[in-house]
Amino acid sequence: MPSGASPSSVPSAPDGRRPQPWSYAALLVLLMLGQATSAIPSPLYSLYADKWHYPPFLTTVIFAAYGAVAVVAILCSGALSDRYGRRPVLLVAVVLLLAGLAVFLFATGPASLVVARMLNGLGIGAIVVVGGAALLDISPERAARSGTLTAVAFNVGIAVAALGTATLAQTGFHPLLLPYLADALIALVLLVLLAVMREPHPSPGGAPLGIPRPRVPKEIRGRFVFSVLGAGAAWAVLGVCFSLEPSIASHAAHIDGPFFGGVIIAAVTLSAACAQVVGGRYPARTVALTGDLALAVLMLAGVGAFATGDAVVITVAVALQGAAYGLAFGGSLRHLTAYIPAESRGAVMSVFYLLAYGALITPTLLVGVGATLWGDTTIFPVFAVLAALLCLSAVLVEHVLERRRPRTGAMPMPDAVVGELDRVD
Repeated sequence: MPSGASPSSVPSAPDGRRPQPWSYAALLVLLMLGQATSAIPSPLYSLYADKWHYPPFLTTVIFAAYGAVAVVAILCSGALSDRYGRRPVLLVAVVLLLAGLAVFLFATGPASLVVARMLNGLGIGAIVVVGGAALLDISPERAARSGTLTAVAFNVGIAVAALGTATLAQTGFHPLLLPYLADALIALVLLVLLAVMREPHPSPGGAPLGIPRPRVPKEIRGRFVFSVLGAGAAWAVLGVCFSLEPSIASHAAHIDGPFFGGVIIAAVTLSAACAQVVGGRYPARTVALTGDLALAVLMLAGVGAFATGDAVVITVAVALQGAAYGLAFGGSLRHLTAYIPAESRGAVMSVFYLLAYGALITPTLLVGVGATLWGDTTIFPVFAVLAALLCLSAVLVEHVLERRRPRTGAMPMPDAVVGELDRVD
């Protein structure tokens, strides 16, 4: 529970008892674990490819399988937790996480990796939505703070997992075994904590079961297009970063082994976390525009950085790209959620994440095809230019819409509401 929250402000569980003091911290660790689980395979893809002799395109298929099922979990898990409670859905999510880790441990080929990533995707997607909702149930007065802490937990979890896994892989000390076992051990501890945690949702079983139909109200479509273009460009960059960029960076810097790939992932995520913390203090539209412009410039500059073959220059370039990604995605999401009518939140966010995950998966698969046909160092500059153009298109769209927008626009929602939806930022 965050400091400063008075006991009287904490909601009671359905049985009349307040959530345990450790519940908030346990949920944050769970959110961190979910993202850590998603990052563990990234530094290992080159090892799997060498072991089973498959092309880069299959690496992106394995990655895309995760994103495809994660969006299903994101769309469904919130409604399920409203109906049946947060705790049961989170328990199932952790079991799915453990099942995916078990498949990784006993993987016999690329098909096993696809199955493992799909199981993990279902679990992680549910953890992102329901874990964030449970944080709000426990401490609703800290909604904005929960959003910031969630963003930091996501990125720190990814960075720690990527660096730890890459270090084991570089030393050759059971890299395809120990990262999954360590992750599974933490997941088991959290499973026990969830089993004894009091249900944080005040009225499980009372809500109707239904998934919001994706739609965008006419009055916010302009803001939606701007936000989804910026967020989509950011997620396209992130998808390539987590699948092929570690090996591309290692090839460019002529560094053998997966450790440098882990450094690349950590540099992106840690700088994104710092940027999101700082960016949260400024107006969302300004942050989004700054992030879009910076990401466009830095993607193009990154081509030059990779061409130098200098590991330090490459690391600095991707860290700056990570900061720009954090601003572009975080600002875009905050800008959108500030204007969504209350009755349309679920429907609009459904469309947003459908398109965002599409931007995560589609370019990653196309880059995988290009890397297989022409080589990863050849296709990366093409991707960088297209990503930069997408970022610039978001800026252009907002510039045009701002000129057409009447000066008396709808007032944004209160910060507490923005923070509630911003938990996935």
